[in-house]
Amino acid sequence: MRTTITISRQLGSGGSYVGQLIARKLNLKYVDREVLQLAAKEFGCDERTVAARAERVSSFWERILGGLTFGAPESHYAPPPLPNFSDRELFEKLGEIMKRIAGKHNCVVVGLAGVHVLPRHAGMFSIFCHAPTGFRVNRVMKLYKAGTKEDALMMIEESDEMRKKYFEAMTRREWACAENYHISVDTSLLPLDDTADVLIEIYKRKCADEIEGMKTEV
Repeated sequence: MRTTITISRQLGSGGSYVGQLIARKLNLKYVDREVLQLAAKEFGCDERTVAARAERVSSFWERILGGLTFGAPESHYAPPPLPNFSDRELFEKLGEIMKRIAGKHNCVVVGLAGVHVLPRHAGMFSIFCHAPTGFRVNRVMKLYKAGTKEDALMMIEESDEMRKKYFEAMTRREWACAENYHISVDTSLLPLDDTADVLIEIYKRKCADEIEGMKTEV
C-alpha cells in the first residue's frame, strides 16, 4: 500500500520534529524544504522569497519581506518588489510539486496544505499537531532564539493568523478544524518521541483496517 502522511502543525508544537521521527521510523521520504527549493527553481527566484510567501497571503508576506514581522497590522511599510507570480499560482505550483513527489515516494509531507492538496487514497494519513501556548512559547524560545516570552508569543500569534488566513483563502477550509484530519494531537501530553510512536501505531491499525476492508469487498 502506498504511504502518504501529511502533518499540519502550529508553530512550536513540534510537528516538524514528529514528522521527521515518523519518516525515520517508517523509512519514508521526509518532504519539507525540498518543495520550496524546487518551486524557487521553477519560478526562477530565490528560495527565501518562496519560503517567505509559503503558507502566507500577500498582506502578511509583504510585511515579512519588508522586515516588519512583529509590527501591528496597521503598520506602514514600503512593499518590496513583487515576484511575477500570485499567491494562487504559488499555491498551485507547490501542490503540483508535492503531488509529483508523493506519486514517486512513500513520504511524510509537512505543511503547505498537503492534507488538502494531495489526492486521498487508502494509505493516506493526516495529522494536525497542536499544543498549549506555554509549551509552544518554550519551544519557540529554544529553537528560534526568541529573546523573551513576549517575542515568542508574538511569533506564535503571527504564525497562527497567517496559516489560518492562508488555508481559508486557498482551500476554503478551516486550518485548525479537527474534521479536516484523521487525528488531531496535543503534542504536550507525551515526549515527542512517544507521540511519534503512538501516531505510527494508529496509522498501522488504519492501514490494517483498510486492507481488511478491501478483502471483504472482494
